[in-house]
Amino acid sequence: MFKIKRNKWDDVFSKIIRTRDNWTCQKCGKVYLPPTKSLHCSHFVGRGHYTTRYDEDNCEALCVKCHQRLGANPNKHTDRKIMLIGYERYQELKRKQNLFIKKRDICTEEFYQEMKAKLKGLTDSFVYDGDEQC
Repeated sequence: MFKIKRNKWDDVFSKIIRTRDNWTCQKCGKVYLPPTKSLHCSHFVGRGHYTTRYDEDNCEALCVKCHQRLGANPNKHTDRKIMLIGYERYQELKRKQNLFIKKRDICTEEFYQEMKAKLKGLTDSFVYDGDEQC
């Protein structure tokens, strides 16, 4: 099985998504206290597509169990994505999936710094309101 390597852009982007989603599984509603490996940044279009790899419409925070269940049920995953972002934005994701961009064209130091700034803004406003980790 081929595993796509994570890089510093992936690490920051994953934190952006999980923080944006309040460290909560967007399917079952379980809340996690950061940091945790039990809450994933789930990509609808796989990470092998750099055109959508860092697209927030393509991602949501999911616990391991929900991530596995959706991954095993592509039709349900598609229906869920359309429900969450709407058909037009879903079509745009599918269009982008078929485009090609080189890693070096997107994984720039400037883009990394922009993502870090975005994460800082989200982190500064993040308030953990759960009383325990699920």
